[in-house]
Amino acid sequence: MIELRKQRRLADQRCNRNGGPRRLGEAARSCKNQQTGYRNDAHLLFVLRQRVLYNLEVSSPGVAMKPFGVMLFILMAGCVSQLTASPAVAAEPYAQDDMHNHDGSHPAGSKDCGTDYMLPGETARRGSHSFMILGQEDADHILVEHRSGTPPHNYQFLLRIRLDPDEIAAYQKVLKGSKTLPAFTTIYFDEGGVQRDRSFFCLQDLPRIFGPHKDKDEFSSLFPIRASLQKNADHEGGFAIKASVVPGLYFSLDRKDIELIVYRYLPAYLPQESLRKAIKANPEAEIPLLQHAPLFATEPAQTASQHKSYIATDGVVAMPGDACQHDYYLKNAPVPKTIHNFLLMGEGAGNSVIAVYYADQAPHNWQAVLTLKLSDEEMKVYRAAKLGSKNPPVLQTRVGENNYFFCMSDLRKQINSGEFKVGGTIYRDSDLSDYRLGTAVGQIDLDASKVAVVVNRNLASLMNPLAVAKDVLGR
Repeated sequence: MIELRKQRRLADQRCNRNGGPRRLGEAARSCKNQQTGYRNDAHLLFVLRQRVLYNLEVSSPGVAMKPFGVMLFILMAGCVSQLTASPAVAAEPYAQDDMHNHDGSHPAGSKDCGTDYMLPGETARRGSHSFMILGQEDADHILVEHRSGTPPHNYQFLLRIRLDPDEIAAYQKVLKGSKTLPAFTTIYFDEGGVQRDRSFFCLQDLPRIFGPHKDKDEFSSLFPIRASLQKNADHEGGFAIKASVVPGLYFSLDRKDIELIVYRYLPAYLPQESLRKAIKANPEAEIPLLQHAPLFATEPAQTASQHKSYIATDGVVAMPGDACQHDYYLKNAPVPKTIHNFLLMGEGAGNSVIAVYYADQAPHNWQAVLTLKLSDEEMKVYRAAKLGSKNPPVLQTRVGENNYFFCMSDLRKQINSGEFKVGGTIYRDSDLSDYRLGTAVGQIDLDASKVAVVVNRNLASLMNPLAVAKDVLGR
C-alpha cells in the first residue's frame, strides 16, 4: 500500500525476525545524472474495452499487457535522445550502460549469488534491481522490464505486477509529468529522500521466487518489497537512481502480486575488464565456455554446449562489412548490419503494437522499446500469433529469403530521415531461451511512418565474448 503521508520512523526501521535491520542503509547513489536532451513529446493513453483500444487523450506514457491475451497500453513515442558514446579503448572501465552498478550505491549484500557461467572464478554479488514501467494493463496491473546489466543483472525478464488503488494513483502521478517511461527501484527512499531500505534477491532464483510457491519457504522473508518510483529516469544513459526517485512514492509488493512473464539468462553480459583478464590468464579453460549458450549460471557444460543460441543462428545473418556504430569496448572490430528480433507485447489504439527488442551479444546488444503501426490485415496476423500463446509473438525482420538489415545504433536517424523500410515475419510459440523460432503466422511491412522509438539503450558490456578473446589474444 502506498502511504502518501509521512512514514513513521518505526516503519522505516524494517527488521527481520531476529530484530536486526533487514537490508538497510547502503549509501545513496552518487552517479552523476547524465540525461541528454529528452524531447518533451505528448503521451498517448490507450484503454482496452472488449478488444478495442480507445484514445483517451491523457498525457501519459507506457505500455501494458495480459499474459499475451487481450491487452492495454499507454505508449510514449520518441522520448529519449540517442545514446552516442564515443568508442573507447578495449576494457576501459564501465561503459555508460553499467556505470550505475559501480557508483557506490550497490555495495555487496550479506550474501552473494554464486558464480557466472563464463567467469567461473568470479562471484556475483546479491543486488537490488531497477525496472522500466512499460505501461498499465487494466485497473490494477502494470507490465515492467528489468534494467539489464553486468552480474548480478545479466538477465532479460519482464514481470506483470498487481498494484493497489493508491499505488496505481502514485504511478499515474509520476507518469503524468515524466518525459521518459517511469521506473522503480527496489531501493526505498522516504519522503525526505533518505535511503531507508533495499531489497536484495538473485535473478537466478526468479523462477522459484515468482513461480508457483509454497506459503513459507526461503524467499518468504523478502516480502513485502518496498520499491521507490522514479520520474524522468535516464534509461539510455547513466541511470542515476537517487536523482530520479520521487521521495515518498513507492510500491509495497507482496509475492502474490508478481508474475514472471519472460525470463532469459544473458551469460555474455559481463564486466569486460574481468573477462579480458580471465581470457588472458587461462585461455584453454575460458574460451570453450564462451561458445556455449547456458540457460542458467550453474548449468553443466555438457548441456550448455548443446543449446541453440540466437547469436549462432538467426543472429549471425548480416551484411558483410563494417556498417554500424563501433562497440564501446572494441573500437576496431567491424559491426555489420543484421536482421533483428522483437517481442510483440500487446496492442494499442489505432492498430498500434508495442515491440520489445530481443537482446543478445553484440551486435544485438540493445534494450529497446518501439511502437508499431499495423494495417487491419497485419493486426489479424498479430492477434492470431498471440492467441493462446504462452510466449509473446516474435517479429523477425526477414521474409522468406529476403533479409531486412539495419543498425540499431542509428534507428532514430533512419526513422527521422524517412529512410527506414523493412518487412518482417511474425512467429508464434517460439522458445525464447533455448532459442527456436516457432510457427510463421504471416508478414508485415514497416516504414518510417509506422515506427516510433520509445527507448533505445546500448548494452555496451554485452559483447560477443569470442570477439573479445580474439582482441585479447591477437588471434
